Amino acid sequence: MLEASENMNMLHRMTAVSAAALLIGCKGLPRGEEAGAASDGMLVRIAEIEVHPGWLDAYLAAARTVGAESVAKEPGVVCIFPMQMKEHPCSVRIVEIYRGEAAYRAHLASAHFRAYKEGTPHMIKSLALVPMQPLDADGMKSIFEKCNPTGGK
Repeated sequence: MLEASENMNMLHRMTAVSAAALLIGCKGLPRGEEAGAASDGMLVRIAEIEVHPGWLDAYLAAARTVGAESVAKEPGVVCIFPMQMKEHPCSVRIVEIYRGEAAYRAHLASAHFRAYKEGTPHMIKSLALVPMQPLDADGMKSIFEKCNPTGGK
């Protein structure tokens, strides 16, 4: 039974990354040589969060807000994409992609992230931050270019 549970966790992680690749509200990555440098140092992870049922609506609103504000206001935040498991609504996964370690540190210092971090601890039953390694950084660039096919024009 433990093996089935581990397989489901892996499937959920893979699904989260696939969903992010298809549905990301994203900022385009730099083009050309800059793109290779950005993807090489990119920080990617999945936050696995279990929310207390009584706080679910408030937590989802906070997660949406911090994700949208982070992408809109922070040049180093490529993606913060919160998702909710259909069969387990209190299970939230957030795909996070930063241009690098410095961008991540700047995110942690931002007012909107601090407000989220200070306002939600009582809502969260558990939190795991899972570092991820992109398997195809060049393919990732193509995904982001599809998000913005005009190159921001």
